[in-house]
Amino acid sequence: MKRFYMTLTIIMVILYNQATGQNLTDVVRWSSLDYVGTARTLGAGSSFGAMGGDFSVININPAGIADYRISEFTFTPSLRSAKTRSYFVNDPGAESANKLTRMGLDNIGFVVASQPGNWTSSNFAVGFSRTAELQRNSYIEGSIPGSITRYFTEQANGRVPDDLDEFVAYPAYNTGAIYDFDNDNYYESDFDNYEGKVSRNQQINQKGGINELALAWAGEYNNDLALGLSVGVPFSSFEEVKTYRETDPQDDVPFFKSLEYTEKLSTTGVGFNFKAGFRYRIAKRVRIAGSFQSPTWNKFTDDYSSSMTYAYNDGEERSYSYDSQDGTFEYRITSPWRATGSLGTTFKTGDVVGFVNADLEYLDYTNASYNGTAYDSSSGEQQWTTQVNNEIQKKLGTATNVRLGAEIGYKNLRLRGGYSFERTAFNADDFYNNKVSFGIGYRADRFFLDLGFRTSKYTEGYNPYVVLDDNLDPLANIKTTRARSALTMGFKF
Repeated sequence: MKRFYMTLTIIMVILYNQATGQNLTDVVRWSSLDYVGTARTLGAGSSFGAMGGDFSVININPAGIADYRISEFTFTPSLRSAKTRSYFVNDPGAESANKLTRMGLDNIGFVVASQPGNWTSSNFAVGFSRTAELQRNSYIEGSIPGSITRYFTEQANGRVPDDLDEFVAYPAYNTGAIYDFDNDNYYESDFDNYEGKVSRNQQINQKGGINELALAWAGEYNNDLALGLSVGVPFSSFEEVKTYRETDPQDDVPFFKSLEYTEKLSTTGVGFNFKAGFRYRIAKRVRIAGSFQSPTWNKFTDDYSSSMTYAYNDGEERSYSYDSQDGTFEYRITSPWRATGSLGTTFKTGDVVGFVNADLEYLDYTNASYNGTAYDSSSGEQQWTTQVNNEIQKKLGTATNVRLGAEIGYKNLRLRGGYSFERTAFNADDFYNNKVSFGIGYRADRFFLDLGFRTSKYTEGYNPYVVLDDNLDPLANIKTTRARSALTMGFKF
């Protein structure tokens, strides 16, 4: 997103955004969900809309909770990894790899089953599931034209030093990365007369995700119609540390030696949503189903800071550092509603059992919204809120996601497989996030054990900073491969 300054008011809005960091990326981050929880659902490609008997349907179609005829407890630890390959578009030969692996907990769930009166079942479920995974480390390096000091001068121009932003422009001014020789409130840097390439790198460390606590009821009437309703409370967290560096190993830039700029962000949030669904048996082995998830109404709190170190030689080696104050900002994001239609069939031949299921999900990301004025009614935040919501309408689009899954079992053993392709939120993108899953399980009368695995790949563009001249934007590509394995232990009682 291009930022420009024509008046002091616009500059203030832009600088406010740079300090607090709420933008279109945040809206997309908290609007993108991943339907996992148990290893069975993971192995079947999260395609369970017309099926049931698994706790994870509480997030897909709560009507599937009605399939239970006996109470159950599930517990699912997982191993999650993210591997990245990153490079600057103008220096693709300098591709760098990074990998992060962590243990986690994907699910704890209880289902209490009963069969009252004319209802085949009337069941209650409570538990939590991991519905988004944000952990990833990336490293980008290369030698390309331009310098981040141009970004700092553009953020500072038109303002006296005492009014410079605490988290972006002032650290650069305090350490000597930018300066104002003419005292005209337009700033210079050591790179102003240099048109060559600059060696740079950036390390981006991210972790966090969404854990959703859910409470649901589902019942089945006359073995044909199942209805379900759930209430979800997602707890969100995200931590990001970005360390950007520039160096001059060949002494090509007069005076300049090195620069390091670090940005830290910690986000916590809580929200509320509800889901409703139905499932109907149109033939002995064929089911149709549909579900609706309301928008999630989220409140977020950002804690952020930055630091800067700049070294130069003007006849004497000098190095200065600055650590900003800690900042805090509260705001709201509403994610879009989504609807899912499902078709599935079950089969049983002797000791062979199984199912095949297809889910078609629709959501419109332009229904998302950002509200920075909920706790800050300043004119700057009002303008920035309007700008972000305009960006949502211009840059985001609709998505139709397809998930396919199957399970086949012989006596106590189960094999599963799944495939899904999901469109990105941005209407300019023409690629899908493809996910491949498989799993295995063992089922006994009172105990079961499931193992699931999934891998996915996607590519995204990234800019460490953005300046007015498009040719000097340090555009990078980040290719991410995510892998997830989960083990579910279940007990029936």
